[in-house]
Amino acid sequence: MTSTSDVFWYGASYSPLIFSEADWLTDLQSMQRASMNLIRLGDVHGSWDLIEPREGHYEFDQLGRFYRLAAELGIHILISTGAASPPLWLAERYPDLPILSNRGERYPLGASYHWACIHHPAYRAAAEKYLQALLDFTAAQPNHFGWQISNEIGFPFLPARGEADLSLYCYCPYCVEKFRGWVKAKYHTLDQVTKAWAWGTTCLVYNDWEQIFAPEALPSGWAGVTRWMDWRLFWQQAFAEFAGWQHQIIRRRDPHHPTSVNTFNFKGYDRFGVFTGLDQWKIAAEVDHIGYDLYPGSGNKLATRPEHISIFLDHGRSVSQSAGRDFWLHEVESGPIGGWVMGPDYNTRPADVSNYLIEAVGHNAKLILFMPWREWDYQPLHWGALVDLDGKPTGRLAAVAQFGAFLSKHGRELKQAKPPKAQVAILESKANAIFLRGVGEEEALFEAQRGAYRSFWEAGFEVDFITPDQIAQYRWQGYRVIVLPLMGLLDEFTAQHLAEFVRQGGLLVGFARCATVNERGWFHHQVPAPPLRDVFGLVDVQPDRLDQHRIHLNGEWYSGYRNRDLLALHSSTSVLAEFDDHFPAVTLASFGQGYGLYFATQADADYLKSAPSLLGTVLNQVLPQLNIVPPIRIEYEGKQSRRVDPHLLELGNKKWLLISNYLKKAVDLTIQTDMSGWGRDLRKISKIFPAHQLLEWEVTAQQVLTLRFHLEAEEVTVIEIELAA
Repeated sequence: MTSTSDVFWYGASYSPLIFSEADWLTDLQSMQRASMNLIRLGDVHGSWDLIEPREGHYEFDQLGRFYRLAAELGIHILISTGAASPPLWLAERYPDLPILSNRGERYPLGASYHWACIHHPAYRAAAEKYLQALLDFTAAQPNHFGWQISNEIGFPFLPARGEADLSLYCYCPYCVEKFRGWVKAKYHTLDQVTKAWAWGTTCLVYNDWEQIFAPEALPSGWAGVTRWMDWRLFWQQAFAEFAGWQHQIIRRRDPHHPTSVNTFNFKGYDRFGVFTGLDQWKIAAEVDHIGYDLYPGSGNKLATRPEHISIFLDHGRSVSQSAGRDFWLHEVESGPIGGWVMGPDYNTRPADVSNYLIEAVGHNAKLILFMPWREWDYQPLHWGALVDLDGKPTGRLAAVAQFGAFLSKHGRELKQAKPPKAQVAILESKANAIFLRGVGEEEALFEAQRGAYRSFWEAGFEVDFITPDQIAQYRWQGYRVIVLPLMGLLDEFTAQHLAEFVRQGGLLVGFARCATVNERGWFHHQVPAPPLRDVFGLVDVQPDRLDQHRIHLNGEWYSGYRNRDLLALHSSTSVLAEFDDHFPAVTLASFGQGYGLYFATQADADYLKSAPSLLGTVLNQVLPQLNIVPPIRIEYEGKQSRRVDPHLLELGNKKWLLISNYLKKAVDLTIQTDMSGWGRDLRKISKIFPAHQLLEWEVTAQQVLTLRFHLEAEEVTVIEIELAA
């Protein structure tokens, strides 16, 4: 087997059981010419349902011929376990197999994948039996690369019957019984359950474990908050364990080929995985590698969310590095996408594909697969492709081939290279997201997280995401800033660790309604949760309506957003900005060796709404005073936002700058970076993609490196910085 550690894997998804066998050779040869070395197959388009069309009758001959043909061309195969799409015969034998909604409706067969209940014993038995047969098959394939567990694991992420929103799943007896076991393991006694699930309108007393039921209503409908949170936390754990169950089956028979899961974040109907049961952080710990599926054109996201690619990839990179795994991209948009026959949502161009590739590698992706190589006749939903329906190359394939040639030359180094540690981290809590979705505030959280991210991203900072579990493990060390966008739910244990982060020199940034409720969704008696009140230098906090109050800062007026907190301050707390009625709007407090920066309004989300923004203005003032500066500074004429996007990778005596120009005009760039910590003299700086060009540079006495060069409109480039050995 070719080692996965020293090869940059690059390729596309392909469906050999659906496409004509007569087309295989032509397609594979085209992939080979594009320097592709990996194919993903069996995700949902022809896997379990086609390989085992009748129980116990396996049809591997056609798939075997495809493997052998790919092997002759030096192409490896990543295959799915097939768990996302069970065959029809299984559903016919077990009518209770489809997931059951909170409305008592079975999921419609043939609507989407993940329709089968993962706790149904017949499904588990059949899935394991099929996977064992697949393991027998792959053991004989010399070009078998590895495994994708299921496909975009979790409940279906689109409404199935024309509803305005997703339905909640799964309420079948098998799942309710599993939930009872989860609740018992968490609370141990029924008395503890009764206390934890207490709710003003229905204080139910539980006298028997059989009385524990799965909640069918959201807290916004005046249902129990803690019970709702437990139900969704249970499902996030359940799907992570489902991935781990498949991983262990594979590992017992195949210890040498990596397992992986492909997933996503920020989906339109379920931004944070609350309804779909998705906790990427938990899943990453159960498999060898985790990957995200990148579709910026779906919904034309970049038109309204210019930070989308970076925030999406930074989230995936953070998840993978949290578990010490490589970050993979199982699916990258490869052509015009979305909109059914009236679409597409976006007409993906060669320039877009080049940007996706540069952004992916710049965000530390170590495997990239386009989705798909070729579209399918029978699906009149635009999904893009690198070749057309007849296999003829598109201009997008030319861009892919150009980058493939680059990876053939530099891929081994880029596979080993790593980005420097980010200075800024955003705290993401699944419990907070579950709580806020339950009370109808998911979009508010999404706006807050986007605004917080974008404020630092546009200032030139790289941004990580971090979880309360990581905070508790002291993995905040090395960050200069931690941001708490709409962190309404925060437990005291995490608050204490955040206080320690500040005590040791960090900057903590909070916003109105920060740490208002605890892990049960109940009010803290002191807000924000102790000891954050001291971190932010606050004596008292009262919630208030914003109404029309404006904010005064440095002689200028700014808007607030959504609401405000009325703050009473310690005498030592500095007021940076005031509301027009003289209540503090932005404060800065010293705590230990660090600082707490507090915004008494939703300045995180407001960053997306107002220009100039209160958050951006304050950060531009405070961060330089605390000597928190971005590692790379880019200037060009007319610069207003981060439309030229740089990323740095490092390995030994080499560094690479990967730069995307999203501007539809040419620019003359000036790039500066501090090289005082590099410890070596510069030897050479060159553009190495798309063409080779030596660059001139300057180094000041303060060890600031300055580069000046030209970028064409929408050009991407890779710059190699070589230091003395």
